[in-house]
Amino acid sequence: MKRILGLFILGLTLFLSACNEKTYTNRIYVFSQPGCGHCTNAHHYMARYYKDYDIKELNIREGSNMGYMLRYAKKFKVPEQTLGTPFIVMGDNYVMGWGSEQIKEFNKYAKSFKPKSSK
Repeated sequence: MKRILGLFILGLTLFLSACNEKTYTNRIYVFSQPGCGHCTNAHHYMARYYKDYDIKELNIREGSNMGYMLRYAKKFKVPEQTLGTPFIVMGDNYVMGWGSEQIKEFNKYAKSFKPKSSK
């Protein structure tokens, strides 16, 4: 009986936390972590070229952010063992890592997003 009650409470908790998670269609989500050089480079690039865009940075070492990143990884079929930061979610697309190829991908996907002032 205790086991059933425990499973019920766990299920209810997961359900309620999923209900509270909101995804905004014009928002870019950047999952990063302290000490990540690629994350820092991505942050500086976005701050310079995309400062008017709705970009939400999520430190994966805080709160439920790691869980959110894992859900997105599952959505995009990215195996956990290959998952890295920065992990940038842009609607139905993602970019993982930060280098010349990822910058090209980011710029391509960012075209479908509008600056905050254009809403």
